[in-house]
Amino acid sequence: MRTPPDVVVTDFDQHSAAFAEHPFTILAELREKAPIAWSTAHGGFWVITDHEHVVDGLADYATFSSTSGPAIPANPFGTRHIPVAFDPPDHALYRKVLNIWYSKAEIARREPQIKAMVEEIVRGLAERDSWDFVSDLGNVSPGAVTLGILGWDPTQQRELFDVMTESMRNQANPDPEVQAENGRRNLWFREQIMREANEHRVGPRRDDLMSVLANDPIIDGKPLTDEELTDMVVLLILAGFHTTSGAFTSLLVHMEEHPEVKTRLDENRELIPQAIEEIIRIYSPAMAHARRVTGDTEFGGVAMKKDDWTLFVNMAANHDPEAFPEPLEVDLDRNRAKSMAFGWGVHRCLGLHLARLILRIEVEACLDLLRGYTIDLDRAVLSTNMGTGYYYLSLPASLPKGA
Repeated sequence: MRTPPDVVVTDFDQHSAAFAEHPFTILAELREKAPIAWSTAHGGFWVITDHEHVVDGLADYATFSSTSGPAIPANPFGTRHIPVAFDPPDHALYRKVLNIWYSKAEIARREPQIKAMVEEIVRGLAERDSWDFVSDLGNVSPGAVTLGILGWDPTQQRELFDVMTESMRNQANPDPEVQAENGRRNLWFREQIMREANEHRVGPRRDDLMSVLANDPIIDGKPLTDEELTDMVVLLILAGFHTTSGAFTSLLVHMEEHPEVKTRLDENRELIPQAIEEIIRIYSPAMAHARRVTGDTEFGGVAMKKDDWTLFVNMAANHDPEAFPEPLEVDLDRNRAKSMAFGWGVHRCLGLHLARLILRIEVEACLDLLRGYTIDLDRAVLSTNMGTGYYYLSLPASLPKGA
């Protein structure tokens, strides 16, 4: 592992429990000390924490490439998640087919169906009097919607989510046995994808995304290879399940800690979208994006070498007071045009319209159907691995007796 000369060196590790305990403070101190520093963790990488350079770096795909994968260390489900692991022009070729299914118009068309599903889940919570907002709603509805778009049986989402969660939790664990188990889970995951693909290749044509990916000409007049198909569906499921749950539970915690915000949103539902944008700006469900330097370059006053890893921390950029005055304050009237919550540049989040819709519907359903609910914040469990995003593992809640 090389250590560049004349730069600030840190032991910053986005996957460590120490970072998860005080992520905002650690990022703020690092940004103030050196917005571009060299971390000795995971073989060494540049960590970028100010808004200006995160924006510039993520926009410059020619210098900072995605083709080695979006995570440090490598995602346990592979490094070639399509299309985010491609740079232009290949990126656009693969993303084109997905844009149709995740467009704002297409997601709006699905709103009645999604609303009915979420409300059914929430009514079930009300009948139980107590529940966990993570396992019983946050981890349920986004996955079911994603599988619905793909044309899979939505009941599969719990097993898929459990497999993903266990591997992501151990992404940075160097134990060979742990990594071998991650490899077995990755293999199982891809076998499920191919089973679905093969089922979509026989019988009558179905009106779902999996039928398109498994059968239609996508690149140069040819269907996707099995490897391309699995790489693409892995991304859709990983992104569709995890990040939306993190955003939803962070918003619920903020509302519980600030009942005046909860009351304001209840009385004025038009403010819910602004609240969602503010929460994901601060509590980023996708914390950072890794890139690899394509050639020796100077960036932000430091000399980077070809093949250096870089980690652009969008959560830190969203906390930069130069871009967002009083950055940790939830301000529903804030100008968020510079927000990095859904990424930046050509790789900006494909599913942002879907995430926004699911989050709004979930919040509305909770306000309407769980009147008077409370969250037991003393028993809430926050993830100890912020490298995969800011999210809760458990959020116990209940209705008042007699409600």
